Parts: sequence; C-alpha cells; structure tokens
Amino acid sequence: MDLDRLRYVVERINAGKNVHQHLDLIAGLPFEDYDSFGRSFNDVYAMEPEQFQLGFLKVLKGSYMHEKVEEYDLKYRGKAPYEVLSTKWLPYSDVLRLKGVEDMVEVYYNSRQFLKTLKLFEQEFGNAFSMYEYMAQYYDENHLTGLNHSRLARYEIFHDLIRQRVGEEKPGAFEDALMCDLYLRENAKSRPAFALAQAPYKEEIRRLVPELRTLGTQIHVEVLRSGEILLFDYREKDRLNHNAKLTVLGRI
Repeated sequence: MDLDRLRYVVERINAGKNVHQHLDLIAGLPFEDYDSFGRSFNDVYAMEPEQFQLGFLKVLKGSYMHEKVEEYDLKYRGKAPYEVLSTKWLPYSDVLRLKGVEDMVEVYYNSRQFLKTLKLFEQEFGNAFSMYEYMAQYYDENHLTGLNHSRLARYEIFHDLIRQRVGEEKPGAFEDALMCDLYLRENAKSRPAFALAQAPYKEEIRRLVPELRTLGTQIHVEVLRSGEILLFDYREKDRLNHNAKLTVLGRI
C-alpha cells in the first residue's frame, strides 16, 4: 500500500480536529512476521488516530485465505470467528505476544485517558511498539492480564510499571503526567496513592481561584510536583477526546 499517501490523508483529517479516526492493523497476513508487524505498528501509531485497532486475520471458509491454508501453513480456530493462531511466518507464541500488545493498546491508548503519560513514557524506548511490549510483559509477569481493574487501579498499575522501568530517578515527571491525565477526563473523587497531597496549597488555590467553592465539581485545581498549578474546566470539553479545558495558572 501507499503509506505516504495514507499518512498525508490522515494528517489532513487530523488538522481539522473535528473527525474521529480509526486506523486498523491485521496480524497474521501472508509474509508478515513479528518484526515486520512491529514496524507497521510504529508507522500507523505515529499517525495518532483516535482509535488504533489491532485485529487478527479471520480464515473464512470460501475465502482466498482458506484456499491458501496449506501453502501458508495457516492454523486457525475451528469456530467463529475463525481467528488465526499461527502462520508460516508467525508462530503461535508471537500471536500470543501480539495479543498482549493489543490489550495494552486498548486499555491505555484507545481509552484516551493516558495520552500525556504515554507520550512521556515512549521516550524511554526506541519506539512505541517496544513500549507496549514492555507493558504487556509487566502485566503478564504480575498476573494482571484478564482482570477487571478499576480506572484508578489502572493509574496505579501504570505508575508502578513506569517506576520499574525508570527507577527512582525521575518518577516525579511521570506522576505529574498521570495526575494530569486523570483529571483531564473527570473530576475524580478518589486519588491514587502516589498523588501529591494538596492540603499545603489550599490557601494559594483559593486565592487564585476564588470561584472554586461555588463551581464545585465543574472545575478542579491541582498542584503538581513540578510546582505548576493546573485548572481543569469540565464546562469546556474537547469535541474529540472529551477532555477538560486545561489552563496553567502559575507555579508555586
């Protein structure tokens, strides 16, 4: 396919900031192995669609792929949706690895709730695909896969995952990004364990935003570890991702 043409069209649509785009990849296609899929992942991820879907080849009876089952050494589920299990180029173990990546993309990217943190965390890796591989491995090693985690738990898991990767040297920047992501979506009543205590800044916050008492849950003010004071206004939300309007009020 003409990837440059696709990139051009996607960028033009993104420029309008009024169209919700989905871009898809299919794992298990002929001649594609794990590494080439990873390169395709990075190419499409860089286009920043609102939803990035990872699908797996369906070997439907009567289709061209069904005719090529022996030639391509296709193994697939015997019941609908007849999803591929392995190919000549992609062993079952790699399909499982891609399933883990798919889960992480769905939870952390497609939810649109962790965008600032993901951009920051990606800088710790050579590319986005490597980041999601690491996240999937962390979930697997800590027996977190397949569990129904609350929204707040996802933030705390992400925080612990990041600390394992970067150590104790620079967790503050990531904690600020996570808190920003948390409050961009909604004025959360519960706060994660790593959140900075806000009590020491109450007077300064009241001075900067005297209307805070009357507006209640319509706005939220958060002091970050960096010293920045952020105002989240839920009365004005982004049309595409539904995030609150964000204003930097100053620094402590």
